Amino acid sequence: MILGKVERRPKPGKEKLARAHGVRVNAVRATVVGIVGIVAALSCLFILLSISKNSNSIEIRLGDDDFRGIDANNLANEISSNGPVLFPDLLGRERPIWITHAGNDPQTDWFAFLAQIPEQADSSCIAQWDYDNSNFFNSCDSKNIFPPDGTGLEQLTWQVVKGELRVLINTEKKK
Repeated sequence: MILGKVERRPKPGKEKLARAHGVRVNAVRATVVGIVGIVAALSCLFILLSISKNSNSIEIRLGDDDFRGIDANNLANEISSNGPVLFPDLLGRERPIWITHAGNDPQTDWFAFLAQIPEQADSSCIAQWDYDNSNFFNSCDSKNIFPPDGTGLEQLTWQVVKGELRVLINTEKKK
């Protein structure tokens, strides 16, 4: 208290309280921003649909183009001891592949081909290895045989890079 001045206290219940202000929303501005967002999203959707409708360049491909990680020397030894090796299709597209090798050089003389019989109505018919006769046969028609190099089956391109055999599984080799 200062001399000469008298302060009056407010009566109980009449004090001035500080008011908390929340976020102030301008309804017009919020509506405009919402409409602009919806228009932008619909425009993007329209552009994507028109591009995909008029283009054949969109292609979905899962997995790698080549099957790799195979030590060529080890696989060549395995094949010379036990015959060709069947690799199942890991993507579930019913495309198992056979790999076989002829000769003594693991850098050359590989054969890789699809196990599925071409132009066969039943997709479950695959080439099976006949150990006794050293050839492949159609699992649905054992009289339909193929030589050890897979001639008559869909051939795949292969290469050996730094001792690793790589088979191109998404690119067909000419028959």
